Amino acid sequence: MALASRVQRVGLAAEHASPEDPAGSEIRVALTPPAVGTLSEHGHGVAVESGAGARMGFADGEYRAAGAAIVSRDELYRDRDVVVKIKGPSHAELATMDPGSTLVCMAHVRSIPERAAICDERAINLLALELVTERPPRGEAYVRSRLAMQRILAEDGRPAGELDIAFAGFDLDAFGALQHAARRHPRSLVMLGPAAEATLSRGALVVSPAALAKAAARIPAAEVEPQLLRLAPRRKIESLHETGRAGARFGLDLALGASERLAGASEARVTVLGYGNVAFGALDECVRSAVVRTHIRTERTTEHDLLAPHLASSHLIVNGIDGRDDPGSYVVTNDDLGSVIRPGTVIVDLVGGSASNRGAVEPIVECTTPDDPYVVVDGVYLASVWGWPLVGFARESMERYSEQILRMLLFEEHVLDGWEGQPDGILDALVAGPLAGARAH
Repeated sequence: MALASRVQRVGLAAEHASPEDPAGSEIRVALTPPAVGTLSEHGHGVAVESGAGARMGFADGEYRAAGAAIVSRDELYRDRDVVVKIKGPSHAELATMDPGSTLVCMAHVRSIPERAAICDERAINLLALELVTERPPRGEAYVRSRLAMQRILAEDGRPAGELDIAFAGFDLDAFGALQHAARRHPRSLVMLGPAAEATLSRGALVVSPAALAKAAARIPAAEVEPQLLRLAPRRKIESLHETGRAGARFGLDLALGASERLAGASEARVTVLGYGNVAFGALDECVRSAVVRTHIRTERTTEHDLLAPHLASSHLIVNGIDGRDDPGSYVVTNDDLGSVIRPGTVIVDLVGGSASNRGAVEPIVECTTPDDPYVVVDGVYLASVWGWPLVGFARESMERYSEQILRMLLFEEHVLDGWEGQPDGILDALVAGPLAGARAH
């Protein structure tokens, strides 16, 4: 079946060892019992692999009470129209799926091209959750924040390139403002925690949450609405904020353990590379942990001569920049280890995946696991966990995934009703199998 008609048979697979998780560290489950109950109420037959939710505290009986059948691992992948899970299955399990069926998971085919090859060979449709996008449904706060920052800069009157900009405390609604400020290429950009004012340079532009909210409230709806229409689609199935928070929290704890001179996070010098979603989550955690001053490095300030002093002085470096296929474009290089970066420094990479899908930190080639989260090279701690939310935010990210996947399957894109009429945000996420092949031609 190629999802040309309404799906009857849905399988929820447990997480086991897989190419991206060889240690079997993944403990989450893609759908909670209430989500499975909703699928059952809407007429979809759901089979749940025995023990799928056990490590998150969901017993088989809860899924059975929600209307699901409990099946063995060997049975789960056979006779299903759709199989749902978080990480991809093992190649052996994938090869047992029926031709024409669909696997819905975090596919990561750039890092694991063999997964796509097996799906193409077996005529299995592969929907990559990490590539599903949607028009931003809650973009007004982002747009207002961005326009508010634009007005604050205009009222200040100084060229952005001459400014030291400081956000005085973290606020979820400040994401648009932070991105707008970063893209104006200021001389420096920081996020301030408690008691940070004494560390500010004279003449710095300090943006408080209250001032930002006041400026945002004054922007008329007529100015916001055209900007909403121009917002790019965004990733639908994600826990990027939790990823950033988990990585920063882990890095701070590791830095405190690695340095005898650090009495607490308030004394830690932290540099965050980039200003996207995962970097924003890291900034949130730094403020919650009472880091006094977190430096945010933008395109301008990641030039090596400008960045090197921060690499040399930081206890923790958090990378949120990806897409470094050109060896000459790495922000942190192999040469920086043992020369610029001091022993005992912690580098947390939030975006790296594999040798075929690199982040901006050249020394980090392969991801680590929650069970073995870092390696030490030239005295520098390198951590790049595949599945950062597992390190402290497993429950929050699991519930977020379940809610997002259910909305995609049943209520918004209606994937279980078939492919006809699906938006590009779904169709573009088909990365292997007959449907992807037909779309390519």
